[in-house]
Amino acid sequence: MDKLMPEEKTGKKSGFLLFFKIFSIILIIGVVCLVGYMCYRFMSEPKEFSAWIRSHGIWGYLVYVGITILQIIVTVIPGGPLELAGGYAFGAFWGTVLFLIGAFIGSLISFGLVRKFGRDFVESQFSKKQIKKLDFLQDEEKLNFIFMVLFIIPGCPKDLLCYVAGLTRMKLSAFVVIATLGRLPAVIGTAVGGQAIESGNYTVAIVAFAATAVVSFMGLLVYQAIISRKNKVKTPPAPSVE
Repeated sequence: MDKLMPEEKTGKKSGFLLFFKIFSIILIIGVVCLVGYMCYRFMSEPKEFSAWIRSHGIWGYLVYVGITILQIIVTVIPGGPLELAGGYAFGAFWGTVLFLIGAFIGSLISFGLVRKFGRDFVESQFSKKQIKKLDFLQDEEKLNFIFMVLFIIPGCPKDLLCYVAGLTRMKLSAFVVIATLGRLPAVIGTAVGGQAIESGNYTVAIVAFAATAVVSFMGLLVYQAIISRKNKVKTPPAPSVE
């Protein structure tokens, strides 16, 4: 079989990116409708919603994991409500476990797609400005360490980090460990709040959500400070005047 010419490769790559954008739009509409229906059931009949999810047995678990995977790949879908719904429907422990399974698989897929299709694929999900702020990671000597520091900070854009990781020299084994464990603190806090709502313990729910919100806000400030410092342009010293 003849090898593809550069122009043919570029055409196939552009075609895939266009297909992915169209697919993402259709997928977003479908997921929004599904999540909207689930939220309606959740808000209007919380007890019945939980029973409805559990009544589907293994399929309820699989649907939840599947939506989580989509949320990681199609980044405009918010993850917070999914974490809350997981804690409410399955309890704090299983809600956390199921979300992390979905996040693990979704992160692997997004990482693999970036390795396959490059920066153009990342730009199909995020703005060039967002990506450029993390360009320093490509030349970072302590890549795994700085990535873990950024990823474990609550409130940081973890989906963006997952995509940008594919542009770096980071190994897949290191990436999956960091991308999974780094989500743990925020997911646990939200899932605990979801379980507290389901059990009617609103005091615990308020405390859990408030603590998660405060830590996330502080984490976001730390994240912005790190990014600003890494992107700071050093001004050369002014020439001395004799």
